[in-house]
Amino acid sequence: MGRHAKPASQVTGNHLSETEKKRLALLESEIVGASDRLEKGLEGLYKHELNQLRNSNAKDNYHILALEAHKSSALGNIHISDLVELSNELSLLKEYEKDVKKYGRIIFVGEKPVPNPAIKMRQDSLKSINSLKSHLGLGAVDIVTLARQRAEMGEADSLNALFSDDNFEEIFEEEAKK
Repeated sequence: MGRHAKPASQVTGNHLSETEKKRLALLESEIVGASDRLEKGLEGLYKHELNQLRNSNAKDNYHILALEAHKSSALGNIHISDLVELSNELSLLKEYEKDVKKYGRIIFVGEKPVPNPAIKMRQDSLKSINSLKSHLGLGAVDIVTLARQRAEMGEADSLNALFSDDNFEEIFEEEAKK
């Protein structure tokens, strides 16, 4: 199985003309739809979507992700359910990390030492998070590709400007822990 196809705005090869890239980018923006609900963060969620967020930590994660997604114009309202799922996984990951810190790598069942099951759960959660991030185009490779492309296009956002943002480290701190 190969990588997901890149959005037209991130295509860097010479196999497409500028006119074709612009046409594909316009078509993709129409498919993605508006991002007005993302712009509002938590206030933009419908009641059933808000109820899907498991705790206040997940709500905070969603709010940050939604605002950043709207700013970057990479995601639209159609991606809200994926962002909700990613937010829930991020909150679960923090809970697993707390459990590992609290109980350590080995726990005792009676007198028998066994590996802490929270470690396996943490690894599974990281896999799920990385899969969701890749699906949404929020993986490290996608971000670097987009930053490089913006720098090539002469936009104000260069690699330094993109990575100097404080929210970048909050959102992608799990990527660095791998």
